[in-house]
Amino acid sequence: MAINVRDSAFTFMFSNVKYMAQLYKYLTGRDICPSQIRSVQLEDKLTKSRLYNDVAYLTDDNRLLVMIEHQSSLNKNMLFRMMEYYAALVSEFVIKGEGQNKYGSKKLKIPKAEFHVVYNGKGKMNEMPKLDLGDIQLSGSATNIHFNNLTHHDPNHALVAYAKLIQLVEDVGMNINDAIDQLLVEGYLTEFFNRKEIRDMFAEIFSYDQELIEKGIEKGIEKGKEQGIIETAKNALKEGLSEAVIKQITGLDLTIISQLKSELGGKSYV
Repeated sequence: MAINVRDSAFTFMFSNVKYMAQLYKYLTGRDICPSQIRSVQLEDKLTKSRLYNDVAYLTDDNRLLVMIEHQSSLNKNMLFRMMEYYAALVSEFVIKGEGQNKYGSKKLKIPKAEFHVVYNGKGKMNEMPKLDLGDIQLSGSATNIHFNNLTHHDPNHALVAYAKLIQLVEDVGMNINDAIDQLLVEGYLTEFFNRKEIRDMFAEIFSYDQELIEKGIEKGIEKGKEQGIIETAKNALKEGLSEAVIKQITGLDLTIISQLKSELGGKSYV
């Protein structure tokens, strides 16, 4: 399954906890404080089978795990896939992170789950199905986030700016740089899109061939392109993105990303 460019752009933008909080308020009507949540991504040892989550965050007390998946089409298996992500995220960030023993007799402390799907396709959106696993029933929300379907168009809202960007690129046919210029002219999330490293990152995301993203960087790639990808990875590290997200965007091996992080002193610049 090829990685969708919109998925990569969505993950890049909403891995920022400030923008995640805005997105969560739009989807649920409830406020959550950015300082009380942290972004979580599945690491490479969990993703060798292409198990990637788009956007997820844990509350600081580990009581709630919210997962938001970006789709261009809805399907009846979405909840099952999200359940897989949920189990992997809980195992990695809660059970392992707190030193809980899943093989012991003591009951595990695991977070409540919220599953949300956002749809940005051109076809009709179907309702989110329920997943019946005998005594366990899971349900989730599905929301159409195409720009024309948003309930408000506040230019300072991250979701509105993202939806407008996708509309300009895919519906209007602008290239990514012209689209960002247009966003700035119209005042969409200027604090974000005015930054050169953000523009460069989106330019890289939208310029990648999908087969290249899927297969990663192959041996023998021309030196100039390789250097551009390295710079993209460095900018992403400075933005505080997780190594798993950067791997998804650039195709770089995690060992290379870790080396780049060490070169930068292991610091983010957000």
